[in-house]
This record gives sequence, structure tokens and C-alpha cells, in this order.
Amino acid sequence: MASPSARAPVASGSGAASPGQVDLDCSPIDTVSSPAGPQRGILDVVGLDTTSRLQAGRAGGGDPHRLFAKTGLLIHAGREATLTVPENWAARVSIAWGNHAPEWTTGLHIPACPVPPGASGRWLVFPGGFSLDKAACVPLRVRAGKEMATVHVSAGARCRG
Repeated sequence: MASPSARAPVASGSGAASPGQVDLDCSPIDTVSSPAGPQRGILDVVGLDTTSRLQAGRAGGGDPHRLFAKTGLLIHAGREATLTVPENWAARVSIAWGNHAPEWTTGLHIPACPVPPGASGRWLVFPGGFSLDKAACVPLRVRAGKEMATVHVSAGARCRG
């Protein structure tokens, strides 16, 4: 399934990462004017490739799982969000994005990162992806303010629908 599910209200948080979550470091590798190509905007805060089948290859030594599916993450500058791997997937999938050594987690808090000086776009680009036990259609929850959407990412296996 390539499109977000129906948006559902969620309780608003304090803005800081919850226990067990990792904070995204606001050091992008690039900026773009908007999500394009396979990247799709989700809740006008996050951009992810939810249409392509990502290649899932053998993971490196520091990855918590057997496979790694690389994909960029776009973040709309000045907006806060949280990405969460659903609890029933947490033992088999981890996520990591940022311009540093990966810090694998099942919950990524995205602070309201500023636009870097001299940047040409308001969407910040971060490298990273999914570490997983086997190829799968991976669900990922995106929360921004009081809205939440669940997207599915084809990490080595096509999502149906």
C-alpha cells in the first residue's frame, strides 16, 4: 500500500523525544524545494519513498538486523514529527536517519530543524533507511502535531495495493 492511511488524531506531546526514541540531528546533507520523484510528502512534514521497491542488501557490521534498505528522508524545515515502527514490527525492523553513524531505533523524533544558512529549499535531506530481518512491506507511523498517518515502504518486497 503506497498511500497514507486515514489521518487520525493523536495526543500532542511536549516536543522532546520520548524514552526509547532517538532525536534526529538537524545536520542535513542537502535541501530541496519539495518532495519529488519517488519521494511523497506525508502530513506536509516528512518525505519518504513509498512507491519504489527499495533494494535490501546485506547489512553492515553495526546494523541490528541482517538486511539494510537505504532510502533518503525529507523533513520540512521548522516542523516537528515522530516516525515509529509499530510495536508488532519492533523486533524485526529498526530505522536510522541522519548525517552521522546510524543510531538504530524504532522511534525517531524529528525536531523543528531550521533551514541551514544559504540553503535553496525548505525540505531537508537525510541519509539512512531500514535495518530488517527479511524483505518486507514495512509499516511506518508518522505523527505531526495532532495528525497521524501510516505509510508502507517496500523494503526488498513489494507492498500490495
